[in-house]
Amino acid sequence: MFLVIVLSWLFWAPLPVYAQSLSLQDLYINPVSQKLPEAIILYSTDNPCENCNAAIDMIIDTLRQNYKNKLHAYLINLAEHPEYIHAFKIDAPLTLVIVRISDGASLGYEKLDGLQSYIGDKNAFNRRVCEFINNFLGWS
Repeated sequence: MFLVIVLSWLFWAPLPVYAQSLSLQDLYINPVSQKLPEAIILYSTDNPCENCNAAIDMIIDTLRQNYKNKLHAYLINLAEHPEYIHAFKIDAPLTLVIVRISDGASLGYEKLDGLQSYIGDKNAFNRRVCEFINNFLGWS
């Protein structure tokens, strides 16, 4: 009798749900009121680069100076959130990702790697980041 109960329970119990890799939509479902594009600075403490901290500071300064109230910005450590590595196909120690948002859903992204190599000239760095963002989002 016990075996019958166990077997019947196994057949009626819900099957386990296996984790699937996250899609861009899974990572970026915004509240309805949030319609601004997103700037995501992805870095890794597991794979740091010599100039990454300086480049991160410069990216943040550029975003504050040029995109205040125009973008939502995030700083994400890939060592703590490895799901972003696969979602954005990250293979560099520092990446700036811009996500286009419409009606609270993502409509694609573009990424810029290697910014740590441009920290020597603040104006050129700022220009490079702004051109990247403006070109992708269609802003002038």
